[in-house]
Amino acid sequence: MALPELSVKILELVKEQGRITTREIENYTEESRSTIKARLNELCQQKQLTRHGKGRSTWYSL
Repeated sequence: MALPELSVKILELVKEQGRITTREIENYTEESRSTIKARLNELCQQKQLTRHGKGRSTWYSL
C-alpha cells in the first residue's frame, strides 16, 4: 500500500534529522496540525515511527 505524500515526507525528514517534532513538520510542510497528527499516528501504528514523550515535548524517531 502506497503511503500518502505527507507520510513519505515525514519519513524523509526523520531520516535526515534522526528525530522530529510536530512543530518542525509544520514548518517544513505547511500542512495543518491535524493532518500531520493523523499521518504521525498512522506511521506509529504501522511501526514505521516511534513516539517519545507526551504533550508538547513529544518527538518521533524511526
